[in-house]
Amino acid sequence: MGTETPMTVIDDALADGLGRLRELDLGDAFEPRAAEAIVLSGLHALVVPGSAGGLGARMAEAAEVLMSVGAVDGATTLGFAMQVHVVGALVDSVAVPDGLRDRLFRAIVVDGALVNNAATEEGGGSPARGAVPGTTAVAEADGTWRLTGEKTWTTWLPNLSHAFVTARVARSDPVEVGVWFVDLAADGIGRLPGFEALGMRGSASGRLVLDGVRVPADALVVRRRVDEPDPRGPAPGAWFGIAIAATYLGVGEGARDAVARWARDRRPGDGTASVADVPSVQVRLGRADADLRAARIVVLDVARRWDLAAAGGDAAGMAVAAADVPLAKLIATRAAVAATDEALRVAGGPGFLAGSLERAFRDARAGLINPPLEDVALSGFGRAVFDRVGPGAG
Repeated sequence: MGTETPMTVIDDALADGLGRLRELDLGDAFEPRAAEAIVLSGLHALVVPGSAGGLGARMAEAAEVLMSVGAVDGATTLGFAMQVHVVGALVDSVAVPDGLRDRLFRAIVVDGALVNNAATEEGGGSPARGAVPGTTAVAEADGTWRLTGEKTWTTWLPNLSHAFVTARVARSDPVEVGVWFVDLAADGIGRLPGFEALGMRGSASGRLVLDGVRVPADALVVRRRVDEPDPRGPAPGAWFGIAIAATYLGVGEGARDAVARWARDRRPGDGTASVADVPSVQVRLGRADADLRAARIVVLDVARRWDLAAAGGDAAGMAVAAADVPLAKLIATRAAVAATDEALRVAGGPGFLAGSLERAFRDARAGLINPPLEDVALSGFGRAVFDRVGPGAG
């Protein structure tokens, strides 16, 4: 799985990155310098193995970094999380060409490449619910492919140098789908603005247009029938879920700490007591803290179990850990939503003014639409309970 880097190196990169981000006036508008801060600090290579020149973080370490960055700015962290989960999944996946791994690692370490998946399509529904892409991949006689289609919700699109694009193999019967590694400097690539969303507006989740984009034969990452499981195994879903969980948990933790500092310093009336001295405020802050700390324990436990299984090549253990990723994401998102709600209640009127608390309140709710989706997760938990108790009497 690659040589790990001592945590002190990761800590140094994190401190550098956070310092750079705090120097920016981050808000709802897309800020390209936020991505530059991630790259200049070296965090963009967070999960690239140490043997390939990266920081060598594993899932649990990456989750802690994402939580720390999320406390500073949610939109930046969401874009950064895409880099983390895509690269982490590539490190841990089976059935991925080694040459492709090396090519991406080199692009990240040497060229500062930023990458994301491009899977969701307008009207096609979520890939997490089994949507078949409308984007097509046409095989050419010389072995190359031509990709045509449009992807939506492509986070950090203005920053990206590469994308892993899902497409339907043209004229395949039964229908086959694949994933291609695409250089976004290629001819036929278009980048369009996204949507005016409730939260995470600074993430610049835009529309990626592919108009007959030619990619080489070795850009094909994986190909399968739509009714077959992903040959890469559970790594893509596990890394995505934990990266998302950590991002939104960080948003909630940042709101908790921000409103605590505000309450400590705010002295209304005659100034003899601060808002922090009010018992109901302490209860609200304590409730938010309890939810967030419980979620952090769950997220890191799942990530550490994944890391332990991956280090030992334990496929069964990785599958067990991956099965708990939806639980971690569900608990983390709920905690972030609840904590940002409590933060606004503590701050009162000032919290509803445009600013960091109000933005965190909106950003946290974006986690509700990121897979694993809550209803899908809960339905899965329910089916698992029925499986455990066994068949009924009749």
